[in-house]
Amino acid sequence: MMSQASNPIGVIGTGTMGAGIAQTAAAAGWKVKLFDTNAESVTQAIQSVGKRFDRLVEKERITEDQATSCKANLIAAKDLEELHDCDLIVEAIIEEFDIKTNVLKQLGEIASGAVLATNTSSLSVSDLGEACGFADRVVGLHFFNPAPIMPLVEVVKGEGTSQQAVQRAILLAEAWGKKVVQASDTPGFIVNRVARPYYLESWRIVEDGFATVNEVDEALQLLGEFRMGPFMLTDLIGQDINVATTNSVWVRLDRPSRLAPSPLQASLVEHHHLGKKSGRGAYAHDGEGNATPAIILERNELEISDELTNAINAFCLEATRTSGSQLAKYIFSRVLISIINEALWAKSEGVASEQDIDTAMKLGTNYPKGPFEWAVQVGMDKVLELLDEFNKTVNDGRFTAPPSTTLATS
Repeated sequence: MMSQASNPIGVIGTGTMGAGIAQTAAAAGWKVKLFDTNAESVTQAIQSVGKRFDRLVEKERITEDQATSCKANLIAAKDLEELHDCDLIVEAIIEEFDIKTNVLKQLGEIASGAVLATNTSSLSVSDLGEACGFADRVVGLHFFNPAPIMPLVEVVKGEGTSQQAVQRAILLAEAWGKKVVQASDTPGFIVNRVARPYYLESWRIVEDGFATVNEVDEALQLLGEFRMGPFMLTDLIGQDINVATTNSVWVRLDRPSRLAPSPLQASLVEHHHLGKKSGRGAYAHDGEGNATPAIILERNELEISDELTNAINAFCLEATRTSGSQLAKYIFSRVLISIINEALWAKSEGVASEQDIDTAMKLGTNYPKGPFEWAVQVGMDKVLELLDEFNKTVNDGRFTAPPSTTLATS
């Protein structure tokens, strides 16, 4: 079956993500059949998406006729059987393996010609495919929130996924205006894995007593040109959500020291200091947009060797266009080198190509550069030298580069 707008697609789950995926496909001209066990949720999702199209008319981004056409593409399905003629069905339901498996199994039996796509961010696509009995048709189609705005989609091939299913998923996502990267079925795929050190190494710097949360945020925004510092970002995401993702990736990758969870961050979650939504996380939020650092630890003086200082300075000379204090350069280089190293590990393990890793990190997390772009800009000799010098300061070996790393990247 060719993927074209004459073939409807299905969306299971009409929460924020499901509704966003439906909007994306409907805006591109596809008929979208939405189903949820809560029929009222389907009605609300269709109304909500319809209002979004109306707002686009108000902003003169689309015409009234286009909005009417887009809204007409949204169809409420009363039961799963109505999705029998769908070309692709995306499940965007709760991250529970057994529940997803059951839904995929039903869909596989009902829609014999459909690609079965899962929007999971933490479960194994291979395991879901095997458990539901339709491994050849199950593919990961990982959208980012908000789906209508975020341009990136990670397409994930399970061990049993057919190349035909992968290609159909890619063609559809591209037809909906998305930039596709391909990832192997490994924990966190690309973005949720390679982004972990941005948070984790920042937490470790604070745990070491070398800097406060706002000093880390400011250094990474100033020198790295990141749009938001890791602490303000995790407060916005929710410390509980960030911790859950970290734990999932760390455990499924067999607990590498590089990705070990932060005890300090975990303690915030234990005390229900979840960030902006609870009023306090790494910062205290007053509800009017003001934030004050809420983590105060004993300060330790930063003492580093001449060799590490020289490696940091050489790295920063190429990695940033902005000057900063020695502390700021230490923070920036320690965090960025950890991100680059995780990208090197991901590539060495066959997660994705350098180009797809760079694209994913720029589009999925708004990084100013991809980690491999940064590594080439700095020079792999300086990258490896800095990793070696940082490794001398820790006892867990987390700055060790993968064995396959060479001075040149392909």
